[in-house]
Amino acid sequence: MLSPRWRKVLADLWANKVRTLLVVSSIAVGVFAVGLVAGSNELLSRELTRSHLATNPASAELYPDPFDEELVHIVRRIPGVREAEGRRTVRVRAHVSEKEWRDLTLFVIPDFDDIRINRIWPQAGKWGPARREVILERTSVGALQTDIGGTLRVETPDGRQRDLRVAGIVHDPNQLPTLLSGTAYGYISFETLEWLGWDRGLNELKIVVDGTPEELRDREFVRRIAEEVAAKIERGGRTVHWTWIPTPGKHPADEVIAPVLGILGVLGLLSLAMSGFLVVNTLAATLTQHVRQIGVMKAIGARTHQLASMYLGMVLVLSTCALLVAIPLAWLGARLVTAFMAGVLNFDVTNYDVGAGVLLLEAAVGLLVPLLAALYPVISGTRRTVREAISAQGAGAGAFGRSWVDRMIERLRGLSRPLLLSLRNTFRRKGRLAMTLVTLTRGGVMFIAVMSVHQSLLLTLDDALRYWNFDISVGFGREYRRERVEREALKVPGVTAIESWGAGSTRLQRADGTESENYMIIAPPAGSRMIQPDIVAGRWLLPADENAVVINTDILREEPGLKVGDVVTLKIDGRESDWQIVGIARSPFSSPTFYTSLEYFERVIRRVGRASEIRVLTTAGTSAELARTADALKEYLEAAGINVAGTLTIDQVREPVIYQFNILVAFLLIMATLLAVVGALGLAGTMSINVLERIREIGVMRAIGASSRAVMRLVIVEGVLIGLISWILGGLLSVPLSRLLCDIVGVAIMQMPLSYTFSSSGLLAWLAIVLTLAAAASLLPAWNAARLTVRDVLAYE
Repeated sequence: MLSPRWRKVLADLWANKVRTLLVVSSIAVGVFAVGLVAGSNELLSRELTRSHLATNPASAELYPDPFDEELVHIVRRIPGVREAEGRRTVRVRAHVSEKEWRDLTLFVIPDFDDIRINRIWPQAGKWGPARREVILERTSVGALQTDIGGTLRVETPDGRQRDLRVAGIVHDPNQLPTLLSGTAYGYISFETLEWLGWDRGLNELKIVVDGTPEELRDREFVRRIAEEVAAKIERGGRTVHWTWIPTPGKHPADEVIAPVLGILGVLGLLSLAMSGFLVVNTLAATLTQHVRQIGVMKAIGARTHQLASMYLGMVLVLSTCALLVAIPLAWLGARLVTAFMAGVLNFDVTNYDVGAGVLLLEAAVGLLVPLLAALYPVISGTRRTVREAISAQGAGAGAFGRSWVDRMIERLRGLSRPLLLSLRNTFRRKGRLAMTLVTLTRGGVMFIAVMSVHQSLLLTLDDALRYWNFDISVGFGREYRRERVEREALKVPGVTAIESWGAGSTRLQRADGTESENYMIIAPPAGSRMIQPDIVAGRWLLPADENAVVINTDILREEPGLKVGDVVTLKIDGRESDWQIVGIARSPFSSPTFYTSLEYFERVIRRVGRASEIRVLTTAGTSAELARTADALKEYLEAAGINVAGTLTIDQVREPVIYQFNILVAFLLIMATLLAVVGALGLAGTMSINVLERIREIGVMRAIGASSRAVMRLVIVEGVLIGLISWILGGLLSVPLSRLLCDIVGVAIMQMPLSYTFSSSGLLAWLAIVLTLAAAASLLPAWNAARLTVRDVLAYE
């Protein structure tokens, strides 16, 4: 049998069903946001790591001169190496449609029945391709518009075309989806490799290091083993051109996912905190409405702590109801997010269960935050004496006319009486108005900031593409005389400028005798028009420079001690030479890179006047025109006897990056939407309370002839005014806060702030959204107000 106090709590909640529903919904949205992020974080971290480790991922990958299986056996015997495996990677083009070719990376695995490192899993069809067959990675099937049993035409860098039968489909968790990377993936045998025109040599060596669990998580330990392997290979007469060491035990995408989920977690907690404002508003209004009841209960012996526990119990009931709704929805949301990201990152999820820690977090924040928010109104409301409670005016209290804002409203001229009345009602309860404005304003600030992040991401991408100020990059199957390539390319209609560029890899020889990982070295010609460097220290390269290099800021993250003026020793093609750092450049979307002039670089690598790659400027004004120019350029050069390995337009670089950006912005918009929903629920609660407090006033209006439409308009205009004020405040606050969010997102995903731009379109869009939300949130309270009759008012206490 329930005690009288708990029966009163339940009766009060049932008597104010709309208010109860609004508070439960608001708390549920906040808990849902926290649970969504926490659950997604746990599922993604666990399943991504599990999928990654199941492949037995390489601790390091080395790219030496071509080698055979004998070298693999030698490397397996090196102390510290647990396993080694060699593979061959070649790049071709796959014919998709009449005018579309797509880059295709083909992997040659010596034994498909004995894959020891970076395992792949059969999905359908044949396992292990025969001669003239290919098996495709599952994310590449749709992009190549083929399936098992179909024929895939490929073109090798020397221009030969061959038809491969698609024999099967596999899952390779080590590859990003084709949609994200822009490249398709296939797997062939050595017999097919030779049929396509290559020899049987391997060019990629993967190793797994051996050690204690602590050592295996230490990147420096892995680096030392990889350096010993590289030194052993080079003592045998081969050059190691590149070494890559991923973060041990982590999927490469984890470094981006973790900070992004951290940002979303902060926004989720903000959403929950905002729901606390609605609890404060509701409890304050309830206690004001019950003030005489409190006086009566105290008069018959109720103590303050008993009344406080009763109203806090009401909050506990509301929170419990919210948890019953939010926890299952949060799990479902985390499941959908994880499934979506599994598709984006190409891994499988085997278990969608979240741990007890996530459930305890949801329960803790869902119960504690509302209780903490309710403490002040409950304590202040139940501490009244019997005399203060009995003599109070009840729900109709509310002062207007005392503050400077009130006096300004009174001085307004030319406004209609209904609009003036709405203004007065808006500012009657300033504390409640402030809390309502806080929730709506935060939602607006977040929405505008997210839209600013989106535009800033695109601006950053544009800046990066302006950094690489060319339209088409063309790679050749072998080196050609530079003068010949440039002369022939300039004959193609639409081509306005050609530059031959040099590129390679290098390792920095540190002062302590160790070597760095492999870094890129890029050599544009002196005075190049196709690179617009963003110099942050020193200067760019001059035509007179010889052993001068410019480093980018990514180098400084790996080698923080370097500065302008330092002389460094670089190993290029196995030979060491000294270079002076003359500048530091910021280059978005790049890896650690040294820049030097083409003319000096050719002398260092001893291939003067030879070109393996050109950069092209065109007159193309659209993506379609640029694609046609790239096709024409390839056809003309091949007709001239120059073997084109592949072309890449700047639009082909842009598309997958924009796709990645859109995924991030979509998640941020989800959180911004939750904040906006909480704000709208808060406004709906405020308007319901305001209507309740003005029942007598509305009754008087009805008694002197006010129509239902006029009463509804009065309430809706008040809600819209609150929305408009929140939009003004949100617009002002969003300027600094959107810049802050852009900096946080930029550092999280690319280790540098974004190129900031404020989203004026987001500001205008939020105006439309907030006015719509305000009108919708006011509609039900307005309808309830319009239904009141004079008899209802006379019966109300």
